[in-house]
Amino acid sequence: MLTESTFLQNGKPPSHLHGSNKLPDFRRPSTSFVPRCRALFWEGEEEAQKIEIVEGVVRAVRLLENGNRQILAFYWPGDVVMPTHSTHQQFTAEAVTDCRVIRSRTSGVCRSDEPCGAHQVLADTLTLVMTMSQKNCVARIAWLLLRIRPHLPPDPKRPGALRLQLPRADIADHVGTSLETVCRTLAEFKAKKVIDLPNRKTIKFTDIDGLARISNGRAAD
Repeated sequence: MLTESTFLQNGKPPSHLHGSNKLPDFRRPSTSFVPRCRALFWEGEEEAQKIEIVEGVVRAVRLLENGNRQILAFYWPGDVVMPTHSTHQQFTAEAVTDCRVIRSRTSGVCRSDEPCGAHQVLADTLTLVMTMSQKNCVARIAWLLLRIRPHLPPDPKRPGALRLQLPRADIADHVGTSLETVCRTLAEFKAKKVIDLPNRKTIKFTDIDGLARISNGRAAD
């Protein structure tokens, strides 16, 4: 049991605290579990928290007037979802997979001295808009596969393969095409031997250069 005498020995802190003027922090944020498809927060809510992704994938979603959704960005382990500099959140954050996150309280939704969650998503959205304006749907799907590749964890059962954590519907709603087009395009990539798909949740990149050449295709005027 920690007592006052433990921390004060001859008027000095114990040896394991030398070099530090702070007592141990017993209130460090702990990780919390978020099941897949559960919202971390909703568009329109006030959210005065920074959310660090420890494990899993989170998507930033905006609902359109016609009822469809546009996935603006994905967050991966190590990313931090920041609160927005406005009175309400500008997007919904949802768990794509089972996630473990660390929530840290902030003094309020609006903090001018910290990065803004809306600006954070805007940067990814601008990249997406430029990609959608310059590439056809096949090239956009190839572009997204290359972009997410560094984040995908290995499949322990299949050497050289990665776990494809994004559902095909998420791929479609991010690059602006239909689910049928995504499924057909992935099958074409497999036939061209630029990727292999051992199952629906596993991908192997067999020809990175070939996939990059497809990604560089431009949309017709």
